[in-house]
Amino acid sequence: MASQSYQLIMRSGPTPGKAFDLNKGEMYIGRDVNNDIVVNDSEVSRKHARLVLQTGGFMLEDLGSTNGTFVNGQRLMGPHILRPGEMIMFGENVSMAYEAGYDADATMVSAAPQPAYPPPAAAAPRPSQRPAYAPPPQSYTPPPQQAAPQRPAQPAYTGQVPEGPGESYYEEQPEESNTRRRNWILAGAGCLIVLLCVVVGGLFLVDSLRLWCVAPFRWFSFLYPLLGGVPCP
Repeated sequence: MASQSYQLIMRSGPTPGKAFDLNKGEMYIGRDVNNDIVVNDSEVSRKHARLVLQTGGFMLEDLGSTNGTFVNGQRLMGPHILRPGEMIMFGENVSMAYEAGYDADATMVSAAPQPAYPPPAAAAPRPSQRPAYAPPPQSYTPPPQQAAPQRPAQPAYTGQVPEGPGESYYEEQPEESNTRRRNWILAGAGCLIVLLCVVVGGLFLVDSLRLWCVAPFRWFSFLYPLLGGVPCP
């Protein structure tokens, strides 16, 4: 069975496209030449990060670098187990892709033979569909027309003349005349009251101004003693 291997491929930095094989259990990344992976960039610290082989892959750890280590845009705050396809940034200028592969001299495992499955059975023929039942058309029969209600027969008058509009008018005429007479009486009484008020008011006005002895009120001076005044000389 082929053994799995891992590598870092530089996407941006001093040598884009260069692949670094991860062939040790512990590897260091930094600008110093004593590191396993040397990256000559000002954003990378002398000893920037460390890779440690774990079960199923490598663990990445930042070693207190100045510009930090990022995985998929997130800054590492502790150890992180890498997964194939993740993008690692060392500072702001250097980016590497973490990829997984197989050793070139390893034998490839042949694919297991696929079990032969019998061909699917032919589907049973479906019974022919019978046409849906359609009821025979029914002839339209209009509903029977109802006979118009017959008006009751008018009673025959024998020797009597039905009341006409003239008779009802003459029967109501006395009531209308009574109403008019009452209105006239009320109007006459109102006029008398108004006239009396005018006369009384005039007398008080003449008395207050002492006009009894002045023409033309002198002709009515005989009324002044009746009101308690002194007669004219």
